[in-house]
Amino acid sequence: MSYTSIIAGSFKGTRLKTGNRSQIRPTQSWVRKGIFDTLPDLSGVTVLDLFAGVGTLGFEAISRGASSVTFVDKSIRSINILKDNCRHFNGSNIKIIREDVLSFLKKKSNLPYDLIFADPPYNKVDLDCLYSSVFKLLTIGSTLVIEYSVYEKWNRENSITTKKYGDTLISYFYKRS
Repeated sequence: MSYTSIIAGSFKGTRLKTGNRSQIRPTQSWVRKGIFDTLPDLSGVTVLDLFAGVGTLGFEAISRGASSVTFVDKSIRSINILKDNCRHFNGSNIKIIREDVLSFLKKKSNLPYDLIFADPPYNKVDLDCLYSSVFKLLTIGSTLVIEYSVYEKWNRENSITTKKYGDTLISYFYKRS
């Protein structure tokens, strides 16, 4: 079993299980640091963590003051590790949903979110489709962060900025109106 740690906030240093790295690809700590250094204060924001894996992005957001996080992943292996990692965050408003992300996004009952992370398996999800499905859930003034491989091609012209971390790209999108 591999582990990673929360890098900042009230749960700094908390060790999270990450499972077998050949089956689950958690966001590396130096990439997480870059993502969270780019984001504004997370106090009180609602977070949706899509393709959550073991929850490193969502748990980092909780540690930095997010009021709630909803994790969505279809893998039973990821869901089990997520549930185990939740024990470190007693009292936090956390919801775990085992479902295909695109099916989840089609539901009309989804609440809007202030911050959405999407870290799909590299080269296995149509990023243009994902973007259009996710963007409608954002509230005005909120942010979408998509993590993907440098080898994936898609239309990210609406991104405000894209940052490169080795073979990983992070694109940020903001809903203005």
